[in-house]
Amino acid sequence: INALQRAVDTARSAGNTRAFQTLPRHLRRRAASHNAKRVPVRLRERAAAEIGKAAGGQSAATKRNNRYRRRRSRTVRGEYERRQAGRRWLETHVWHAKRMHMAERWGAMVAESPTERSHRAAYRAAREKTFVQDVSFFRTLELTGTADAVATLLRRHAAPGDAVAPARTAVPLTLYRAGQFPLACLGPAVALWRPHASDGDQRRTLWLRIHPAYADTAVQELSSDSAGVGVADISTDLVSFELLGAQSTLVLATVLGDAADPASCGAETLRCIAGIGSPAVLGEGCVLALRINDPRLRFPQSLLASASPCMADQLDPILRRWPDGANDLGSNDGGIWDRAQCARDADSRPTDNELNERRRQSLVPGEGLQLRPEVDVTVPVVAIRSGPDALVGARTSGGSGDGLAHGWTLVAPRGWGMALWMALVFAGARAQGLRERIHAAFEAGLPAFPAHWPGTAAYDAWAAPIAADALQRWLRRPPGKRVNYRALGVKSPFFPPFHALLGAAHAPAVYPHIDPAHLECRMRRLRCIHAAPTPAPAADPSAPAPDIWLATGQRMASIVRTMLQTAPNSSIGEDCDAAFRRWAAPLLAALPPTADTQRLLACCLVRVRLVCHGRGVPEDNAPILCAAGESIGYVMTGSFSLARGCGMAIGACSLRGLFALCHALPPASASLRKSPRVQIASISGAPSVDAILTVLF
Repeated sequence: INALQRAVDTARSAGNTRAFQTLPRHLRRRAASHNAKRVPVRLRERAAAEIGKAAGGQSAATKRNNRYRRRRSRTVRGEYERRQAGRRWLETHVWHAKRMHMAERWGAMVAESPTERSHRAAYRAAREKTFVQDVSFFRTLELTGTADAVATLLRRHAAPGDAVAPARTAVPLTLYRAGQFPLACLGPAVALWRPHASDGDQRRTLWLRIHPAYADTAVQELSSDSAGVGVADISTDLVSFELLGAQSTLVLATVLGDAADPASCGAETLRCIAGIGSPAVLGEGCVLALRINDPRLRFPQSLLASASPCMADQLDPILRRWPDGANDLGSNDGGIWDRAQCARDADSRPTDNELNERRRQSLVPGEGLQLRPEVDVTVPVVAIRSGPDALVGARTSGGSGDGLAHGWTLVAPRGWGMALWMALVFAGARAQGLRERIHAAFEAGLPAFPAHWPGTAAYDAWAAPIAADALQRWLRRPPGKRVNYRALGVKSPFFPPFHALLGAAHAPAVYPHIDPAHLECRMRRLRCIHAAPTPAPAADPSAPAPDIWLATGQRMASIVRTMLQTAPNSSIGEDCDAAFRRWAAPLLAALPPTADTQRLLACCLVRVRLVCHGRGVPEDNAPILCAAGESIGYVMTGSFSLARGCGMAIGACSLRGLFALCHALPPASASLRKSPRVQIASISGAPSVDAILTVLF
């Protein structure tokens, strides 16, 4: 009878009880309703059948063929290629994506900043050790033609006085639209001539390294004006890395020390300069060309404890004059300039799996691999001494910011980016992003492109998104918890209003439009709505903005500095505009004679560096005031300077504002005229900051 009763109960529960529900509570497991392995073995067959029945007859292991799975790539490489649509990945992208914040800039994914807190560490690396950044997102244009034709093309787009003739060193340039100097500035560039072969060929090749912010415009300008000169974009055929810091030369010698031809001029020069204290002792623009063995063979390369001794009689000639053959591999070796051969070498090199198999077969673990000439390939590289000239786009006096602005730019063929990057990192270089590179230039007291180049389209494209983001963050705060800019008299708190400083009625269309009534809290606006005067008609957004031009370069900066040290002598009853034109006559003499002088004087900006004395840190977009309380310029970047131990800012002043500052200084005080003092107002209600003004290149 009992057995019959149990059979009846089992039959009754078989239809409405799952297999895992028949277990006692201490044997039940989570997710047992859809995973048959979570129940005992004796019930798994029944549980699997129930799961399949619940899934509509499909097996539990069968995946739903949804749209995501149909569109998903079958391999990781295919998935990476799909995700690169519309934005280029650098060869080191995956490495950076695991360690840094990535941002899409200028059509490429660029490392913005590390995920770790590295503000001070990046400064120490750039000053005392080595700072490295992957700058493969820079664009390289190849100009091919006769030397005279290429030089003529560059002369039409460069500033007067820029060296465009063939040279053995890298030459800094500032590019403009054809025939529009000093208006329509594009940005800084570096020109590198290919060593001339001795086979009688009159054609020359020049590489123009430019920032991607204006690369498309530069290609259009050069292509439309290239009579007899071929213009090609070879950016995807090269990778490049920038090294800064006192030990950058030592790190470079560590990574490139395994030269394929140790007796070459480039290899011998690198061995001699490896032990110098700072790359600043070498002339900027020096080019070092050599061919090295596969860097994966000796990986990881440890930083040299001490460089090989170099006799003073060998090092002194190098410091005085760069060796003639250091930038050339010889007439029979095209080096990095032979892009077809570089592509063949990259395709035929051993894979990482093959190198790992050779390491496994090595008798001594951790020892570098021996070179096999029949299998291994060599890598041609070019190292360019970089510094303030490349940032400014013109020759400067140098010696700025110790190691913060001096270093090397390493250029190699495509396909070798990850191998060289890992070698640099394991040799002791600290990897940083775009934000840290801009801050390193700020600590050196130098402008960075495009953040400190007002008057260019690249600057507007850089500053406008930052202004829009700052505006949205300000609007998201409650009215009682955000700064009341209207009560403080701040008309443009989110970007420097250089257009208003130069007399324009409105900012360029790319900047966010801010209604002045929105810059105060809502309750105050409601109380004043009846007493408010009739608003002035809005400016026509279609009206053209002023053509701002920047007085940049060593020559312009020297002229403006001399003008500041000269007291303006105004005659009795003389018009202020006439006195201003007479004071600015030296600057006008440096401009083309056909230029509209009245228009140029009204739209000129001069970059300045402001070092605070006393407490206080300048704020971005803050006005710069002279002694009379008149606004003469605005701050573009303000922060605390670790190099100086006080607040510092990089801004821009109008030429007429500098005239007002010069007019307000005491005529007999030569020291104040050499280092004039100004005030930096606050846009958040804090006290003003006193600072010393210095004209930048």
